[in-house]
Amino acid sequence: MKLDDVVKGGLSLELYKALKGLFGRRGEKAFRYLVEGRVKRYRDFFVVVGREEYIVDENFCTCRDFQINLRFEKPCAHIIAVEVAKRLKLYDYVDAYYVDFLEVER
Repeated sequence: MKLDDVVKGGLSLELYKALKGLFGRRGEKAFRYLVEGRVKRYRDFFVVVGREEYIVDENFCTCRDFQINLRFEKPCAHIIAVEVAKRLKLYDYVDAYYVDFLEVER
């Protein structure tokens, strides 16, 4: 089963079951991010609002789970949520660059 196959029905119980089956608890978490509207699309990046705001770009995420636990080898919940959100066009668009909101250390 591929991700493209499971998103065809939209945000549904079937999608929840498929994400849980494919990705376990990370799939469940990704589904929750989608339902709660936590995926944002800025001009430069996708951002998923969790405990913090996590930047997702291609198959990379700034969260510790992706970088430490998954060692860049498997998608975290934030990457999964963004991939589903892109296919379903289920994200809030922010007409600004996310980098403009980041604090720059001096």
